[in-house]
Amino acid sequence: MLSLMLSLFTILQNMDKYINSTTGTVRFILKDPKSDRACPIIFNFSFGRGKRLRCATGFKVHPKNWDSKNQRIRAISTIANREEVNARLRDIESLFLKRVSFYHNQGKNIDRTFLKQIYANLKNRIENDLEDNKVNFFSYVDGFTDDKQRHIDKTKTIPLSKITLRAYKQTIKKLKAYSKSHNPNLDFDSINLEFYYSFIHYLENTGLSLNTIGKHLKNLIAILNRATEEGVNTNLAYQHREFRRVSENTTSIYLTAQEIDKLERKDLSDKPLHERARDIFLIGYYTGQRVSDYNGLSVNNIRNFEGRDVFEIIQKKTSKTVYIPIHPKLKAIFKKRYKGKMPSKMPEQLINKYIKEIAQSVKIKEDVYVTKTIGGKKITEPIKKHKLIGTHTARRSFCTNAYLSKMPVIDIMAVSGHTTEKEFYKYIKVSSQERAVKIADSAFFQ
Repeated sequence: MLSLMLSLFTILQNMDKYINSTTGTVRFILKDPKSDRACPIIFNFSFGRGKRLRCATGFKVHPKNWDSKNQRIRAISTIANREEVNARLRDIESLFLKRVSFYHNQGKNIDRTFLKQIYANLKNRIENDLEDNKVNFFSYVDGFTDDKQRHIDKTKTIPLSKITLRAYKQTIKKLKAYSKSHNPNLDFDSINLEFYYSFIHYLENTGLSLNTIGKHLKNLIAILNRATEEGVNTNLAYQHREFRRVSENTTSIYLTAQEIDKLERKDLSDKPLHERARDIFLIGYYTGQRVSDYNGLSVNNIRNFEGRDVFEIIQKKTSKTVYIPIHPKLKAIFKKRYKGKMPSKMPEQLINKYIKEIAQSVKIKEDVYVTKTIGGKKITEPIKKHKLIGTHTARRSFCTNAYLSKMPVIDIMAVSGHTTEKEFYKYIKVSSQERAVKIADSAFFQ
């Protein structure tokens, strides 16, 4: 940087002796403004009718982060080197125009070849400067989770949830531990397939399950995608088809209508927190929603259509608005325990804790055989059913029991928000025998 400033200072001194006529216009443009990923920033110099010089700047940015009017990267806090890149673009423009003006006033023949050489000399000098100030991988990821962290999606900017932020921090912690023991020089340029398989092997040796490893890989890919969009990373080896999240099917359970009835009838008046957690879980069951949508419902979500009370819910995950009839059992719970209102929101971790304890107390404890890969080895072990119950069990139980009760699939999907039957049938937990019985009850077999 010092050499660049000295060079600029020298030229400025010499420029005092000349009239500063530039003979052209500099613009910075994107190579493909409609791209859905980071694309190169191009130096564009117009000099005379139909004459122009276009050269790569060496920087990339996602089009959504580019201000075409000001020809600079937008003021987005998560772009760690935004000020650095914008400063380099200003340096390129200023120094290039001053050199062109300097040589023009000396009477030099300013043709395209000469301009290209001027730009090449400038770029080499700036690139050498950049090497000294390059943002490394861990500098970037540390900034990724600071208090200004924002999650950018295709349409809007929203804060990261605490759970998501914690997951990223856990992944970064694993990456730092891996780097310390396996690759102390880990940086963007060294994240390739060799790193990918080495990192998986390292995580397996720490005893993590395959799905937990997959979550860390998912977070890493998200970080790399962001770094690439922001022009910080130019190594695309992580986009190889083998560099992907690993996963395996998990054992998901549902509660039968009889088991739901056991939970519902359990007297918990002496345990108000358990009672509230159970009632919130039942809201999830009778609405078929995700916990992010059913935990915290209030009277503001109630609408009345043709004399029928329904919940109006805008699903947080899909932004889809769904309407669900309010079940008479929920109305009875609201009237009996909450003066016609609804239980107040409770932390998801507490709901999970209490609903397991309640399920155990009503003897929902049959063995469920769970198979998962831990440390690279498949392990099958029996786990008591109540230990597998969580907030999402409510939604899965609604979908499965509604299906077994012969509610039309299209109506179940209208409530749950599933968009395709294929996804719905993968989601519900119905055995081959249960499905056969349901099919046998159809008109065709009567």
